[in-house]
Amino acid sequence: MLHKQDKETKAVADELSGLPVFASLDRKAVEALAASGRVVHLPAHWALVSESQPADSCYVLLSGTTEVRRAGAVLANLEPGSLVGEAALVEHRTRNATVVTTTEVRALRLGFAELTALFGHHPSVEQAFRAEWDKRNAGV
Repeated sequence: MLHKQDKETKAVADELSGLPVFASLDRKAVEALAASGRVVHLPAHWALVSESQPADSCYVLLSGTTEVRRAGAVLANLEPGSLVGEAALVEHRTRNATVVTTTEVRALRLGFAELTALFGHHPSVEQAFRAEWDKRNAGV
């Protein structure tokens, strides 16, 4: 019998495996990703990350939508499957934008320490994060 945490991790892994950003990952890597984070529920109009602030985590949107803002101007809208806050990890710098929820959001929060350890054990996860950042940075 699976423990509650094991069932929750499996359910999150099932969700993650259906997202295009993680389509290239094998099941073991997806399960490790799911186990490395925790699901958070956030209300509408909540700042998920704030521009120019130090970063300690990033998020995978599982449901809901957000706006990306820089200097108050809306740059993009993000939907489920989007990564939020990964730029600070990939580029080793402070946040380059503020991301505000526009609806209630359910997301997988990944602490940078846990994510860095995960990258060491599953390089394909790091490749997926970097590929998404490269695609976004190129304006695709």
